[in-house]
Amino acid sequence: MKPYYEHAGVTIYHGDCRELLPNLEPVDLVATDPPYNAGKDYDGYSDALPDCEYEASMRIVVEEATRLAPNQAWVAPRYRLAFWLSLLPKAHLVVIRRGAMGPYRGSGWSDQFEIALAVGKTNRVSVDLWDDIRLKGEGYFFREETYGHPGYTPEPILKRFITLLSPEGGTVVDPFGGTGTTARAAKDLGRKCILIEQSERYCEIAAKRLSQEVLL
Repeated sequence: MKPYYEHAGVTIYHGDCRELLPNLEPVDLVATDPPYNAGKDYDGYSDALPDCEYEASMRIVVEEATRLAPNQAWVAPRYRLAFWLSLLPKAHLVVIRRGAMGPYRGSGWSDQFEIALAVGKTNRVSVDLWDDIRLKGEGYFFREETYGHPGYTPEPILKRFITLLSPEGGTVVDPFGGTGTTARAAKDLGRKCILIEQSERYCEIAAKRLSQEVLL
């Protein structure tokens, strides 16, 4: 496979992760925020598939992730929790609480948390309720640059999973690399990273982010 970008322990591949993952050797951690099939605009990727197609696609990716790494972290959609638990039956549920009023739903509920599923043993004891991370939808309180990505995941979430579930100097894979947040977090923490992304535009944004020096 020819990398789109390769420098200082970070490799970016442009393509479909279902086709590229089988070519990778085992790593320490797979950490990603997969598509939710919620109709967002991911620069050419269809995020509005029939449920059967979406579930079949995610099943392929999870099977490859399980082959690749003993430890995994998935920032999963909570309204598809039953499906994701069926894919990851040994996962530990992590709840990420909003510090401010969340998005209002037409059902009358206001979202106050997001979820993630972690597989594997942590490097140290950690609570599974995270209430010190700002999330998208918190208005003024969310200060991160999203790089125009509609499914941007806050960097502190990925840094915490990488710290808890991978060794120093280890390798992390993100099958849905987006604009490079996982790779940026891994680089800052002294890990290597392999990022796969289907959008060339997002690959370019990720490469620019990763060309910067390590952020302390």
